[in-house]
Amino acid sequence: MRYFSFHASTPDAKVSTILRDAFFNCSHSSLFPILSNYGIRHTKDVRQHDPDFTSFMKMPVLHPTKDGDPPSVIDILPKRYEVSAYKFSDVVDVLKGRVLQDNEMIDLLRWWVGLYDVAEVPNDEVRAELTKEAKLNIGSPKREVTLDSISKFVDQSWLQWLQRDDALPPDTIPFSFTRGLDREKILLALLWQPMTVADWLRYLISTDVDSAHDIRKSESYSNRVLVVLGNLWSIPSNDNPMKNEAKKLMMDVPWIATNKGFRKASEAYFDEVDIFGDIPVVTAKLSEPGVSTVLLDFGVKDYLDINELLAKCVICEDLDTTVIDDTLGRRNQTHGL
Repeated sequence: MRYFSFHASTPDAKVSTILRDAFFNCSHSSLFPILSNYGIRHTKDVRQHDPDFTSFMKMPVLHPTKDGDPPSVIDILPKRYEVSAYKFSDVVDVLKGRVLQDNEMIDLLRWWVGLYDVAEVPNDEVRAELTKEAKLNIGSPKREVTLDSISKFVDQSWLQWLQRDDALPPDTIPFSFTRGLDREKILLALLWQPMTVADWLRYLISTDVDSAHDIRKSESYSNRVLVVLGNLWSIPSNDNPMKNEAKKLMMDVPWIATNKGFRKASEAYFDEVDIFGDIPVVTAKLSEPGVSTVLLDFGVKDYLDINELLAKCVICEDLDTTVIDDTLGRRNQTHGL
């Protein structure tokens, strides 16, 4: 049937039209069989080939055509037998029955966000119907979620620093799904907001996070987070309100790994301050870019409190006074004295 068509007749073109109409009127049925990629199906169950839907739509479609192919009977089907394009209801029906693979979800999101390049965009009710039915597996271990449970995405500012195995809040979709999408279109089409530093840290100190990523329990991951923050802190577009929100959140949280366990930032010190060998010293790699700056910003001390210093001097008879001078010099420099 792909290569069957009614050619214009000569000298009277009406003859071929009469033959075509007679052919299609041989049957009074509303069903017309056609060859699809799923075998022979009725045209009402088949859709036109559209590469935007290929990966995530599992339903019969016409075989794709290319330039130079002969005319097809598909082009002259009466209206009652026409093969339609994909409809939104088709997408919802397919989504109801399956959990999408990663590549399928990426293509679904690309198609949906792409709709916002046209003048008429879907309304909130349509968006809600799609996100309610679209399912994927994310996280480690994998868990099934629907798109309506997602409210945040990882934007480009995190790209160089987050790794695939880094923990993300359960309401945040991994960057691999949104990598090729325009940030502004995501905000418009899905109403998702970029994940902030405070969002990330809040999850890493919550009861929902596993122990391997709990920055109050895992020294290695606490120090890993400091490396990420050190790089984010150096980005000019990351303004003070963002940093202040994160610092306020972590003010009373014992998440800084030290040689004496986890401490609040205000209770931890840099190594050079430990002249008596009895204070909690950070174990983070200070050679990593920005880590020292972040620690200072969160409140880790690079000096001893003057009263504490004097009290310790009283009970330490053999202390080198040059060490005291260095410590006082750092304190005065820090406080602008």
